[in-house]
Amino acid sequence: MRELYQRLEQIMVQFRPVFRREATFEWFVLLLWGILLNRQPPAVTSYLNSLGLGEGYYHQALHWFKSSAFSVDDLCNCWGDWLKKHSAVHQLKGQRVYVGDGIKVGKEGRKMPGVKRLHQESEDVSKPEWIRGHYFSALGLLLSADKALFASLIVLKVHDGIEEDAAVTLVDKMALLCVKYMEKGSYVLLDAYYASAKVLAPFREQGIHLISRVRITTVAHAAFSRRPGKHGPPTTSPMG
Repeated sequence: MRELYQRLEQIMVQFRPVFRREATFEWFVLLLWGILLNRQPPAVTSYLNSLGLGEGYYHQALHWFKSSAFSVDDLCNCWGDWLKKHSAVHQLKGQRVYVGDGIKVGKEGRKMPGVKRLHQESEDVSKPEWIRGHYFSALGLLLSADKALFASLIVLKVHDGIEEDAAVTLVDKMALLCVKYMEKGSYVLLDAYYASAKVLAPFREQGIHLISRVRITTVAHAAFSRRPGKHGPPTTSPMG
């Protein structure tokens, strides 16, 4: 167990350059340990309880999430860079493989930021057609151990209900997420929902390969070919 704790500490130290203040980094380490040790419903209070910290630290911990001493994007980039160097990274034709998807999580809070009415497209009749909740876009790196494959999450972002911009769709946001965190030549597995020109165009520019299935609504047109003519003299009408 001690070796596991030491290994986790070694990994956490890799994130120090992301933070501009030492105190902010120390709170990052504390909260991360709180998440790992927590056995209660996920919340800031639960994380503090798992560390044995009282309610006097609540506002300090809450302030960390709004701190300007670090960027979430930089934090995700740092984690992604560390993962890419891991020996267990799964490769296809010598390139890394990523997995992305959109996830809808139901929430009961009506005044919670980012919560909105969401439509669920599913063949499962047990799922309600409409829910209120958060829409997340997720991107992870595929790792392997023996014959098993699993995805380690790099970034998870609320991609709907925060900024109202009808011109930028969820498909656009997923494409931007992949381009930002993936390197040239790598592969990504996405649902057929994302198999569109809005994703393929930036992928081609960045040299990223998409693995997906074709949408049911996809239409393909066959090349024009002339009908072969009939042999023999042309037919004449009886009235001719």
